[in-house]
Amino acid sequence: MMNESELPTSNSLLAFEATVRHGSMTAAADELGITQPLVSQRIRSLEEELGSVLLDRSRKPLKPTIIGEKFYGRIKEPIQLLFKACDFVKNERNDKKTRVSINVYFGFAFYWLMPRLNKLQEAFPDYVFEMTPTNSLSDMMVSSSDIVFHFSNSLGRYKFEEMFIREEVFPVCSPELLEKYEINVDKPLSDLRSLPLLHKDKDDARWFNWINWCKVLGVQPPEEGVIFCYNNYPLVLEAAIRGEGFCLAWRGLVDPYIKEGKLVELGPSLKSKSRGYLICTDYYDTYAIKKVVDWLIKEVESGDR
Repeated sequence: MMNESELPTSNSLLAFEATVRHGSMTAAADELGITQPLVSQRIRSLEEELGSVLLDRSRKPLKPTIIGEKFYGRIKEPIQLLFKACDFVKNERNDKKTRVSINVYFGFAFYWLMPRLNKLQEAFPDYVFEMTPTNSLSDMMVSSSDIVFHFSNSLGRYKFEEMFIREEVFPVCSPELLEKYEINVDKPLSDLRSLPLLHKDKDDARWFNWINWCKVLGVQPPEEGVIFCYNNYPLVLEAAIRGEGFCLAWRGLVDPYIKEGKLVELGPSLKSKSRGYLICTDYYDTYAIKKVVDWLIKEVESGDR
């Protein structure tokens, strides 16, 4: 009987088992998340340790040799049982974790929350976070999630509501477009009639569009026909980054792109005293939800936007 030092490594056994099952070292490498040469190396090492050629490499798909077939038949079931045992432990662990559901508008989820999910998970390793992005106001209003991010004034319908990011709206464009239209960043825009403009949906009353933004700030509004609409905000922002036009931006969502130089912030800026992203919950009195809400508030107050 072989002693422990003579036993093949688990990595070499997994490489051989996956290769025989798929008939391909490349497919085995994809499944194991390693390179094809490393799979080949591990199988060579296994053959050297056992003193037998296990694979017939002269044809494709790869087939085991006679001894390789017998060896595969003996290790296949134990390896499958090992995977099942590992899955069982992981599922048991996840079942015991605290689950926190978060409902949020798509743009805020994409630009503020998702970039911080890893950081949030590191802060709460025993929690499982379930995020549900939406652009539907009706979905938000009937949400039963533990934490909800609304874009509104104070709602008065949750036990806990706090202003998270106050609304501030301003134009942005790519550096290339700034140069093309010879715009001075130190001088607020006063006339939009000659500029290509981008927007999400000018008929959605929840968000400022170019027309009502201009009306509030006294800017010469655009002519009808120069506004290009997209069905979600990430598409608008990506179009602006590509230099396809100017778009309105919301503080807290676009800051990283401005810092990276992909977008340039222009004026004037429209700041709201009472409207913005609210963090809301009916479960702030529970220890688990309170910890997460307090962490999120601290994250935005830290200025790391």
